[in-house]
Amino acid sequence: MNYDSMMPRDPFADDPNDPASFLEPDEDVAPLSDEEKARVAEDLELVAEFRRALEPRGILGICFVCEDCSEPHYYDWDIMTSNMKATIADQLAPAHEPSAHPDVDAYVPWDYCLGYLDGLEAH
Repeated sequence: MNYDSMMPRDPFADDPNDPASFLEPDEDVAPLSDEEKARVAEDLELVAEFRRALEPRGILGICFVCEDCSEPHYYDWDIMTSNMKATIADQLAPAHEPSAHPDVDAYVPWDYCLGYLDGLEAH
């Protein structure tokens, strides 16, 4: 999925003094192997199951502790889905703006979601 047409015009487009021109180019990311894509596809299916089971109970998405800043980050179901689909398609994840003040009680860790599904299946 490509969101370029939905993005606002770059305010520095065609500006020879664009501050971004002084940045180092992004490193090329190697495409995923078929095995890695299959694992992401499995996770994508899990996200859909998590959403079906947890969204009706007020859970809006997943939270992760960032390895870079050690702070929790909150991703709603749609962001998780679009990021995974982009990864499978060997694309960069689309730009997204999570809520500035998320309801932290409405996001749970991945392992919680797995455990919740396991509990549902046990009955």
